[in-house]
Amino acid sequence: MKTFVGITGTTCVGKSDVAVQLAKLMQTEIISADSMQIYKGMDIGTAKISQAEMQGITHYMLDVVRPNEEFSSFQYQLQASKIIDEATTTPIVVGGTGFYFDSLLYPPEFGGGNLQLRKRLQELLEQDGLQKLQEMLRQKDEYAYNTIDLNNPVRVVRALEIAESGEQRKNGKGKTDPKYNCLLFVLQRNREQLYRMIDDRVDKMIQQGLVDEVSRIVNEYGICDTSAFSAIGYKEIIEFLQEKCTLAQATEKIKLNTRHYAKRQITYFKRMNVQRFVDVEGLSATEIAKIIFDECAQMGLE
Repeated sequence: MKTFVGITGTTCVGKSDVAVQLAKLMQTEIISADSMQIYKGMDIGTAKISQAEMQGITHYMLDVVRPNEEFSSFQYQLQASKIIDEATTTPIVVGGTGFYFDSLLYPPEFGGGNLQLRKRLQELLEQDGLQKLQEMLRQKDEYAYNTIDLNNPVRVVRALEIAESGEQRKNGKGKTDPKYNCLLFVLQRNREQLYRMIDDRVDKMIQQGLVDEVSRIVNEYGICDTSAFSAIGYKEIIEFLQEKCTLAQATEKIKLNTRHYAKRQITYFKRMNVQRFVDVEGLSATEIAKIIFDECAQMGLE
């Protein structure tokens, strides 16, 4: 079984910088696990790492599709798994989309079915949490609710997809063993400090030209019914461009929605199989990377 090191955590916790420093220590490459950084041209609003910030470390799964295209977790795990399988070193998977990690570890058995429905359920998972989908499944398919692993979001989403689309259910629960050995580290910081950093980052995004970035995307693609156009930071600026609110109001909405998203991320991470939660307060990216590197070495990973 192949191994990868996972680094996750809420938005604004400093994952990208830590991953780069760890990759330098491990002499390896990085695979992004961010459901919005896959979109081309969406750089400022997603806080996408720049070429300079990469410091020469190869990054995969960035700028994969255009904003007017859908990209499912099934597509993500197909592409990211191929990279992991072909890697000659132990790669680092970094990002805040917990569902991407689960899709890598517990890939769906096949990619058929209603992809639009699956995407909607995945978005609902990120917005309202796993408990919401569990209750939906209980109401729609009590047998599945009582037989599948309810703590596995991939299984819950797939069961709901089957229940809502009328597909035939396979017998059995399916495999529960992960496809990869993952040493997962969750970076965390004080909630009050995190919220201050979120507010500062949003202000910085506006200063860096988020409005112009969104305008360019809208001018090129129109306003599409894809996940990119409902992303935090983009949907609020689109409302501003449509004169539904002022820029100040849009900015405050981005801050509030990002804080709410961070809360949902924290809840999601708590149910994952985590190697260690790493408190990052007062530590540099290099120091955090060294903590992770040393723990990986203790586990026999060099």
